[in-house]
Amino acid sequence: MLEYHEKIKKIRLEKNLSQDWIASQLGISQRSYSNIENGQTQLTVDRLFQISEVFKVNAGEIIGVENQNINTNNFNNNATQNNSSLVVNRHSIEEIRMLYERILKDKDEEIQFLRSRFVGK
Repeated sequence: MLEYHEKIKKIRLEKNLSQDWIASQLGISQRSYSNIENGQTQLTVDRLFQISEVFKVNAGEIIGVENQNINTNNFNNNATQNNSSLVVNRHSIEEIRMLYERILKDKDEEIQFLRSRFVGK
């Protein structure tokens, strides 16, 4: 299975697009885009979705999760144990993105709470 950066390069070449053109669509330099394709720059969720829009493909296709099973333990806040599989398809990619953003927000709130309780004591 290809890594995401290899998949991005493969899709770009299949569509016969230049790095310069993709970079201009993303509002970044060709060098920055090249670093994404070479795996030297970590891909953010936002950048993943921007690239998928430019390529006119599903973000899941780039990261290799479309229509595959993903085992998870925490997709339902009310579940004490969730050992089922989640089938990722074109409609659930946005749900995964929203979940990711919620988890990051919760993490930031937890950090802020802990700092307010323990910093300076």
